[in-house]
Amino acid sequence: MRRGTRATAQKGHPYGRRPSGGLADVLWEWSKSGTRQVARNRLLQRLPGAGSAAAYRFGLVERPHYAYGVRRATELAARLGHRGVTVVEFGVAGGNGLLALAEHARYYAAATGVAVRVVGFDSGAGMPAAKDSRDLPYLFGPGFYTMDHDRLRARLGAAELVIGDLAETLHDYLDSRADLLRDHPVGFVCLDLDHYSSTTTALDLFRGPAHEHLLPRVTCYLDDLPGTIEQIGEAAALADFNTTHPDRPIGRVLGLRAFTPFDPPWADQIYAHHRLDHPDYARLEVGATGDQLPLDR
Repeated sequence: MRRGTRATAQKGHPYGRRPSGGLADVLWEWSKSGTRQVARNRLLQRLPGAGSAAAYRFGLVERPHYAYGVRRATELAARLGHRGVTVVEFGVAGGNGLLALAEHARYYAAATGVAVRVVGFDSGAGMPAAKDSRDLPYLFGPGFYTMDHDRLRARLGAAELVIGDLAETLHDYLDSRADLLRDHPVGFVCLDLDHYSSTTTALDLFRGPAHEHLLPRVTCYLDDLPGTIEQIGEAAALADFNTTHPDRPIGRVLGLRAFTPFDPPWADQIYAHHRLDHPDYARLEVGATGDQLPLDR
């Protein structure tokens, strides 16, 4: 596994200028919970015995929010008797996230025995022009986050990269991979498309009446919530989806920070798609909870 834990680049978030100069830089970084956590993780990784198992258990890995999503997907798939699961990144950009997702997939496939397929969707040409005022045009411009196709493909291994207009490639993928997705239903999705319009398109993954390509509960990570409001961007796309699909809502996982080591800020960006009409939704997960609460002596 990679030993370094890099801070995820904050894309255009207007939090003010960073101070310059030695101690001021250090204090500035440690004053913010997100960058403080990355620095703390780097220190903890150097402790004796901080191997892969400990690193994953305590979230001391690159993009720990991706690792959390893969873990949740593989655990649920195993409990429901699936031999495989698919994890998806919408918005690959340079490819660092997709490579981290593939690394976490390898770890949890070995740990759980559940085969993990990794798929990334991207236009391959950088950000498109905004189609809607809710697309955060004040933060993202056309051509942002382009991809070096050859370098990325050379490092992807078994991970799959789907290039093209998402409005076409997503539906084509679901149709052409129907049998494969039936055996490896989607269990984790990262939404990193920035725009309201693109995120709305990505949510077509959950819109159709078919259930076979999805686990009954799909963990989701929303990358571009910080610095926005609920009426624009990814949050607005989710709100629209929930209005039209009350039987399959996507909501923030409540109280997650309290049960995640070191109280990570990314826990506030973890959501879950609950497909209430999925035929397996009510199947009891083996080992999910205790079934009795006897009175203490």
